[in-house]
Amino acid sequence: MIKELQADKAEKILPFSAPWRALRVFSVYRVVLAFSLFILFQFNQETSLLGSENQQLFYISILSFSLITGVGLFLCFTVKRLYVLQIQVAVLIDIVFILLMMHASGGASSGLGVLIAVSTSAAAILTGNASALAYSVLASIGVLSEELYSGALGLHGQNGMTQVGILSITFMATSLLSYYLSRRIIESESVAQASIKGLENMEKLNEEIIQFMSTGVLVVDSLNQIRLINRAAWVHLGMPQSTKSRRLEQVSTPLARQINLWRQKNSYRSKPFRNTGTGPNLLPNFSAIGEQKDNAIIFLEDTSFLNQQAQSLKLASLGRLTASIAHEIRNPLGALSHAAQLMKESENIDPDNLGLVEIIEKNTRRVNDIIENIMSMSQRRTVQAKEVNLSSFIPSMLQDYVSGKDNKPLLDIQFQSPNLKVHFDVSQLTQILTNLIDNAARYSELKTGKPYVQLMGGVEPHSQTMFLDVIDKGEGITPEVAEKLFEPFFTTSRSGTGLGLYLSKELCEANRARLDYIPLTTGGSCFRISFSAGNIRNK
Repeated sequence: MIKELQADKAEKILPFSAPWRALRVFSVYRVVLAFSLFILFQFNQETSLLGSENQQLFYISILSFSLITGVGLFLCFTVKRLYVLQIQVAVLIDIVFILLMMHASGGASSGLGVLIAVSTSAAAILTGNASALAYSVLASIGVLSEELYSGALGLHGQNGMTQVGILSITFMATSLLSYYLSRRIIESESVAQASIKGLENMEKLNEEIIQFMSTGVLVVDSLNQIRLINRAAWVHLGMPQSTKSRRLEQVSTPLARQINLWRQKNSYRSKPFRNTGTGPNLLPNFSAIGEQKDNAIIFLEDTSFLNQQAQSLKLASLGRLTASIAHEIRNPLGALSHAAQLMKESENIDPDNLGLVEIIEKNTRRVNDIIENIMSMSQRRTVQAKEVNLSSFIPSMLQDYVSGKDNKPLLDIQFQSPNLKVHFDVSQLTQILTNLIDNAARYSELKTGKPYVQLMGGVEPHSQTMFLDVIDKGEGITPEVAEKLFEPFFTTSRSGTGLGLYLSKELCEANRARLDYIPLTTGGSCFRISFSAGNIRNK
């Protein structure tokens, strides 16, 4: 990169920049010129115009010139400083020795004076400074002095002054033109360098913005090689070991499959996917770079944020629905429950009908529980999240939980670290865990006769995601049931409402966490709460 082409700032020019390369080209030209003249003189001394007036002077001049240009070429490649000084010395040497050789060859009529124009033009181009025009003036004075000296000795013809005038005009014209072109080149390069610098700064700014975006961003080429990936995408995809120049298939097979379908179909609609078993649900959006779909940008959106927005809309509608439920259902249900209670307390009730009354009471309580759960969802307060240390919160919460149970569960608590901190609403976390522990204790007792529940907290080594598992020793859940597990009103229990897991999942999403079912090969079930990066405060 050219730091500065001006003579007064030439010391800032880098050793391997364009001006130094140009100086080296000029130095090579000087060596080639010197040795070419030397060879021509050596092999054509009798017929050549070179040295026609004074062969000894020409021989000494060309030999010295060849040696000096060779030394100059060596210094140009070895000395990485004094850029302008090297140009000045080189041009002065050219003027002096070419004038000597021109004098020894018959003066201006020899044609050697034109070679001075090359050196003066090179000075104007290489320095880019108006002071380089002084070399043209110096060369003109030198040519005029040589002609006057030769004329005084009677060595040249009558038309020598005309040729001197033409040479002087040539020196000035070529120097001015070279200086003008040099300035244009410098200005163009300055604009180009300023544009390049601006683009570099803009590129760095864009990269910083992309890296700090919460949306995952990937750029892939036609071969699905990853050219760019920001931190959010890296986290969403499970923090793979290496992504640079890797194929997308090696990082995410589902995503690679979808982008291939997007390239093949014009109206392809992307679908949410999960890259790892406990990773977030990701919704990809594809955008072509250019007119073709070969190179593309992939945006990965964590659907938990979209689910929170959708949940707000659902809760607003549910709030209006529950107001109607409270009026239309709860009041008649209360009257029905009260009537059944009176019938049960009546002395005249037939014993055969007593069982029917109990059925009425049982089902009215179940319907009331459903209404209570629906109302609790619709009237859910704003999340009041705060820092919670799971290692200390869970034992305290379980102590309160066990104290209110007649059939106390057998609890096994394990934590990988005593300092597992998350950001969560305490009351909602208590509600979630209470529901999960109730289910785990019930299903463990159905199979083993003991209400065993295991709670395990830690950090996944691969994705660095903090988790909390609630594990039972029940029969487990079939894949068919697992697909509908978190749907509202879905239950496998006759006494259940089918809203417990649905409500727990909704509460997790409200706190930017996930509730997933993980089948266990050893039997039983595991429900995992995965805390997103926004939840984790310190580990």
